[in-house]
Amino acid sequence: MKVSVQVNSYYNNEMSKKLLELCRDITGLDAVPGFDDDAEIILFSGRPVPGKKTKFMQSLSAGVNHLDFSKIPDNIIIASNADAYSIPVAETAIGLMLAWARKICISNYNIHNNNYKRLDYKEYVSLYNKSLGILGYGGIGRRTALIAKSFGMNIYAYSRSYKNDGISSYMEPEDIMKKSDFVLISLPLTKETANSINDKMLSLFRGLAIINVGRAGVVDRNSMLNFLRNHNDKYYLTDVWWNEPIINENIPDNVIITPHSAGMSDNIYQPAVAAIENIKNYINGKPKNIVKRSDYI
Repeated sequence: MKVSVQVNSYYNNEMSKKLLELCRDITGLDAVPGFDDDAEIILFSGRPVPGKKTKFMQSLSAGVNHLDFSKIPDNIIIASNADAYSIPVAETAIGLMLAWARKICISNYNIHNNNYKRLDYKEYVSLYNKSLGILGYGGIGRRTALIAKSFGMNIYAYSRSYKNDGISSYMEPEDIMKKSDFVLISLPLTKETANSINDKMLSLFRGLAIINVGRAGVVDRNSMLNFLRNHNDKYYLTDVWWNEPIINENIPDNVIITPHSAGMSDNIYQPAVAAIENIKNYINGKPKNIVKRSDYI
């Protein structure tokens, strides 16, 4: 067997070479850079091109909503890299929540601009005994819940395959929006979840801030922008934005945003190892994280 390693510009030459080395070391297979018509397996980021012998495609990213499934034959198995980025993404979710609650961003800005002042004490929010509702209780959601629980937060969670872990309580999405001080969006972008956080859902929200470390498209753009415009006391804390990296509109003041960097860390190759280990699982007949095409097309 041969592995075709097809990666986008995010991976520089040094990183691409490391991926090839890891792939060869972990799988024991010949790994070649770029498209190869004879490769049975593809390790990819971005939009890969399957060859005539391709049987299995392994994503380096957790999400696969960017794929053009119409160009990938039905007989090819596709696997995501679900949960591989859970730790840094969960840390970012908590970081965004703390940055807003403890007024870190505005305090830093003020002092850098020679304005040393404290806000009114009511502006500073303690996470203790607040509620965190999680929409999408997969690896990211569970990891965030674990950290938030250590702060003394009450955890509500929703997923299609929810399993009680002793940390969270199950709630339907509408109830999560109604009853949570903070709502975390860590849903994958599928045909079911696209624009699911819309006017109706946002009208139920009575809490403090909504955090998105999933995909921008899970939230309806116009609904969120209108909601923020009409509720300047509510905040949107997000790692993703519509049409990123090109952002044409003025970002509202009640937004704290990072440049889709939640999954990045000094352990840059750890997620890649997880993806390559799943190639080994495929070779052994037991691949994980198989993508359901029906979720996307």
